Amino acid sequence: MCYVMGGAELRAMLELMPQDIMKHFSVSYSPCMGMCSDVGEPPYIQIDGKTISGVTKSNLVQILKESLNHAI
Repeated sequence: MCYVMGGAELRAMLELMPQDIMKHFSVSYSPCMGMCSDVGEPPYIQIDGKTISGVTKSNLVQILKESLNHAI
């Protein structure tokens, strides 16, 4: 998760997420993922090796739920 360009807000939101969702994810943080000049808009998250750009507090929950639905 890109911590500098908005990731801090996402981190705070993740810490409030229900455990039944978060138990399926391993979360790590980075001050910089080195992607701002290559892929879309920050902040970024990576799920199963896929980079997702432009993540916001409002779409983070949906992204996580979709990821879980694809894994099941």
